[in-house]
Amino acid sequence: MSIIDRDFMEATVTSKGQVTIPVEIRRRSGIKKNTKVRFELKQDGDIEMRVVNGHNSEDEKELLHTIQGLIGQYRTVMAYLKDR
Repeated sequence: MSIIDRDFMEATVTSKGQVTIPVEIRRRSGIKKNTKVRFELKQDGDIEMRVVNGHNSEDEKELLHTIQGLIGQYRTVMAYLKDR
């Protein structure tokens, strides 16, 4: 089985805590210079790494909640000013 056919690859952590992501993983996942990745520590101690593609549902939910709050405040102020 070639390295390309495997679903996993190994790398060594340096004394500085750095790991080089194997070239085949970078190529297949679209990781290039300055690509952001996110690490998640699982309950069982495993670590999951994901490419950050700019869309984070939690961030989007928080942004939507903030915008909804601002719209509510805007409406309150506009109603107050209209009644003056």
